[in-house]
Amino acid sequence: MDKEIVDRALDALDRLMRMFQVERFVYMICAIVSFLLLIYAAYIMFETKGVSVAELGLIFGATGLTTVPAGRITYFLNKSLNLIEAIVRKLSGLEER
Repeated sequence: MDKEIVDRALDALDRLMRMFQVERFVYMICAIVSFLLLIYAAYIMFETKGVSVAELGLIFGATGLTTVPAGRITYFLNKSLNLIEAIVRKLSGLEER
C-alpha cells in the first residue's frame, strides 16, 4: 500500500511538472537575461569608474526581473507539494489539514 501511495503521488507530480514545463522554461530565460544585465551593469560601472542613473536602472531592473520568476517558481513548487501532500493524505486515510 505504501509503495502504491508513493507511486501515485510521484505520477501526479510528474504530470504537474510536464504541464508547467513551458512556464518554467520562460522563467529560466528571464533569470538568465537578468544575470546578463547585472554583469553588463557591473562592466559599465568598472569601465567608467562611477555609477550613473543608467547603471542603477539596469541593476534595479535586473533584480526585479529576478524576483518575478523566483516568486512564481516558489509559488508553483509550494502548490505542487501541497497537492502531493493532499494526495498522500487521502490515499493513506489521514484527515485533511
